[in-house]
Amino acid sequence: MEKPRQEEIPRSIIKGSSGRISGLNGKGEMLFADPKCFVVGLEKLPYILFTTPEFNEEELPLNIGKQIYEIKKLALQSTFSADISKEVKYCAIPRWLSDFKMVEELRFGYVEIDDLHSLKDLPIQNLILKNIRYNDSQRVVSAIKQFKHLKEVSYDQSLDADLKQAIEELNLKLTLLADSD
Repeated sequence: MEKPRQEEIPRSIIKGSSGRISGLNGKGEMLFADPKCFVVGLEKLPYILFTTPEFNEEELPLNIGKQIYEIKKLALQSTFSADISKEVKYCAIPRWLSDFKMVEELRFGYVEIDDLHSLKDLPIQNLILKNIRYNDSQRVVSAIKQFKHLKEVSYDQSLDADLKQAIEELNLKLTLLADSD
């Protein structure tokens, strides 16, 4: 039998005792983990979803799946692979993302954000854009304007200067993330 390659083996790193997650005042805990997503909860209720485009709610345990669309924070990235090569594959914003009801913080990593407008009805307050791609900067700015609850946009060097300036002109609280963040 051939040994699987290291990148084929899903791995989880849980720090702290009992799977507790820091940053949630010591109250967060891992509720579910698989190679496509993991769910962090507060008081046994889903709170944060870290996911890839292959997320499928039907793979979640029933008690988590019923409440997954009420999470407060969502991070979408193309892969969880620890070995991100020079040829990173960017993913599109999946249609199912608009099914979430209460997402206040949305983080994209290695995502093409041209269809950001599809999420305009989410109550997003914080939008974090890291290692993103887009074809039409005016379309991205137009989508950001449609977020009614948006207070903060964080971005890294993957945004060009013109798009940064257009976002800054929206008079939101803005943060520039360093490449190492």
